[in-house]
Amino acid sequence: MRRRPLAASLALLVTALLTGCVALPTSGPVGVGNPDPIEESLELDTFVRPPQPGDSPEDIVQGFIEAAASPRNNYAAASQYLTDEFAADWRPEAGATIDVGAERSIDAPDVPDGATESEVSVTATPAAALTATGQYELPETTAEATLPYRLVTVDGEWRIAEAPQGLLIDELTFSEVYRSYELYFYSADFRYLVPDLRWFARTDAAQTNVVRALLAGPAEWLLPGVKTSFPEGTALEQSSVPIANGTASVDLSGAQFEDTRTVQRMQEQLDATLVGSVRDVSDVALSIDGAPQDPPPLADPPIQNPAVDPRPVVYDGTSFGHLASSNDEIEPIDGVSPQVEGLAPDGAAVGAGGTSVAVRNDAGVSLVRAGEELAELDPRPGLIVPAIDPQGVVWSVPAAAPGELVAYPPSGDPIPLAVPWVGSTIAALEVSRDGTRIIALLGDGTRARFVAASIERDENGLPVALGKTVLRLASIAGTPRDVAWLDANRVAALVELPGGDIRVLVQDLGGVPDDTAGPADGRSLDAGNGERSLRVLTSGGALEVPSGVTWQEQATGLGFVSVQMPD
Repeated sequence: MRRRPLAASLALLVTALLTGCVALPTSGPVGVGNPDPIEESLELDTFVRPPQPGDSPEDIVQGFIEAAASPRNNYAAASQYLTDEFAADWRPEAGATIDVGAERSIDAPDVPDGATESEVSVTATPAAALTATGQYELPETTAEATLPYRLVTVDGEWRIAEAPQGLLIDELTFSEVYRSYELYFYSADFRYLVPDLRWFARTDAAQTNVVRALLAGPAEWLLPGVKTSFPEGTALEQSSVPIANGTASVDLSGAQFEDTRTVQRMQEQLDATLVGSVRDVSDVALSIDGAPQDPPPLADPPIQNPAVDPRPVVYDGTSFGHLASSNDEIEPIDGVSPQVEGLAPDGAAVGAGGTSVAVRNDAGVSLVRAGEELAELDPRPGLIVPAIDPQGVVWSVPAAAPGELVAYPPSGDPIPLAVPWVGSTIAALEVSRDGTRIIALLGDGTRARFVAASIERDENGLPVALGKTVLRLASIAGTPRDVAWLDANRVAALVELPGGDIRVLVQDLGGVPDDTAGPADGRSLDAGNGERSLRVLTSGGALEVPSGVTWQEQATGLGFVSVQMPD
């Protein structure tokens, strides 16, 4: 039995990809939309190593994995390593395992003379996975996985007769070959544009893959919380989306488009998805069944990436309100600050426009609304700091019971919600600024787990359910502390490592996490707009903000900092 690392050959493959010695993929493992061939960059149409006479079973498996980095002509290069029967059954578009290349190895037995069958296995350490629709997902475990390959001889040469479906690609190759694109859908009330991050190859045909994925609809985890303007059955009339003089031409067919407003919303979705995201696209020309469309702009255009007040909302034991730019004064919020201060709060969340505040104190969770009497909502013991959404719904759950989530609407009965996550504790949760998604930071044994789920709402904007599928985000050994939204699709989590160090995990939903050092003794997290607006409150009451590669004190003597909703 031989066990040989593949890192060296993988490094050569990456070098080849970067220098034009092999073909770059023109579509990721994304099997959506019209399967007709699309335009491909001839500049990238170069050589991929085919099987060589006398190749061993190990050579064939290694060559197959490397050749599968190029899906040109329906993965023709990789298919040469397969038997005809298996080539017809292999589904490269089923998805991809993204692994740690340096830790990948291959086990192959010595093959006796005259043998006609052989078993080879590849051991990989999964770092992520790419679904059939281009969704990047972190694995539940990073334990080694073994991928089996069965080979037989065909006309005296070894070929693969059985192998796992989909692709195996290492992190380095993935990062150089693929890039992320934000597809945009609508919130249930069409007020907001909601991003859905996908990954496609860096080629001149990216716009075609992006549009096909957009027409196929949102990712499974996001689906319950958003809508699309494209009627079911909508497809590309042509096999590609050409670009000329900065204009991407999208010709659609396959569905009835009965009103101008639907066409306006389709145009808005396409513009948000393609313009400024896909290289060389500054405009989108929409056609339906060959007829050019030029819909007028929406009178009430959807909001993309809603922003919050950049000033943090803080409490110093006496005063509650916005921290002034001088960092030594707290400016009260009209109509709510005095009532919040009178509750002796230890945590709070500020609603849209600053007209409502969800407050936690020793008695539980209450809601303060300008000009109204206090509403006592949740008296259960051990509650985490509540969240509040743009609709004014308050979300509350006990730290020791992550499954007992209850939503409290501005009026009406409480709404118990089944949760899609598991964990022994929950440290924090926050609703996105468009109200379509929720993030939760969970304790699971010795690890902190970060997840996202979509929120399904009724016609009145009230939550009726969470999506049954979670999006797994970063996971790290340590104690969970807090979470925050940075913008429409970027989130952050605060985790204390077993040794006491603080880490800040920043990640796009559907993207690669980034793990950086946080300020010492950090215990809660907040953000304004964007990653540079992160704020960490320490156990000593200091509010720390990023400064270069370190953290700088902004204010002191604070009890807590509050999340805010947009106006």
